[in-house]
Amino acid sequence: MAGRIQGITVEIGGDTTKLQTALKGVNTEIRNTQSQLRDVDKLLKLDPGNTELLAQKHRLLGDAVKETKEKLETQECACDCHAGECSTGNEGLS
Repeated sequence: MAGRIQGITVEIGGDTTKLQTALKGVNTEIRNTQSQLRDVDKLLKLDPGNTELLAQKHRLLGDAVKETKEKLETQECACDCHAGECSTGNEGLS
């Protein structure tokens, strides 16, 4: 008779501190830019013809796009590194 195996627990652990640190900085920048955009939008409701506020909003939107690209690049880099570890079989052996 074959024995039955019970209670196997598989834990896949990975060190994500570098990724979390990198994303934390980018997320903070994104959050600050979004806050500034909200403030500018509130001011534009009071004075819609203010060209200085429109220029500031345009600059902040450009910053938001740049920061989002940085976040995407950070995530893609982490994904590529992880895929490289999986294909070589070095996952968890460091």
